[in-house]
Amino acid sequence: MLNLSGSEFLFYGGITVMTAAAVLAVICAVIFQASWRKLREKLDQEYGKLK
Repeated sequence: MLNLSGSEFLFYGGITVMTAAAVLAVICAVIFQASWRKLREKLDQEYGKLK
């Protein structure tokens, strides 16, 4: 297996977790943007457009 010391394992593990969090944040932002567009279209359709 890998010959990492405890501090190296925590360092590289932290980088991995931060990268995963950034990727998930981008995915969530895309999903929220798409759902916001659908919601805004539906509200415009039901209540009319705002100024």
